[in-house]
Amino acid sequence: MKVFLFVGLLTALLAFAAAQAEDRSASCYWGDKQPCHTESGCSYGCHKRLCWSQCNGACAIKVVMQKLIAEGGSIENFNDFWKIVMADGTNCVKCPEWCYIDDGDKGYQSCKENSECDAFKANQCLSHCAMF
Repeated sequence: MKVFLFVGLLTALLAFAAAQAEDRSASCYWGDKQPCHTESGCSYGCHKRLCWSQCNGACAIKVVMQKLIAEGGSIENFNDFWKIVMADGTNCVKCPEWCYIDDGDKGYQSCKENSECDAFKANQCLSHCAMF
């Protein structure tokens, strides 16, 4: 009986934690103009008939370095650097950088409208991360 109660309590706690996922929509650079993946803080959508996503490039490095300096962190410690950029492995820093994203088979995902990119919004970049 104790094991059953423990498993039930653990399951309830895990479900609650999953429901409380952090909303990172403030990091979505393009705000209301494009869809926002609230779990990562990355804007995404359809541009020139291909799915794209906000990404971390040169601008992100500058933002993180400024944050490390302001907080008294060591610039030489790149573990600290990546913890700020990618606390859960997917965070976007609020910068106007974007890339075309992988369709899951190492190809570009075609689209006609933003909603067609929903299923691919968390995929990795297939192109370089750029400001233009």
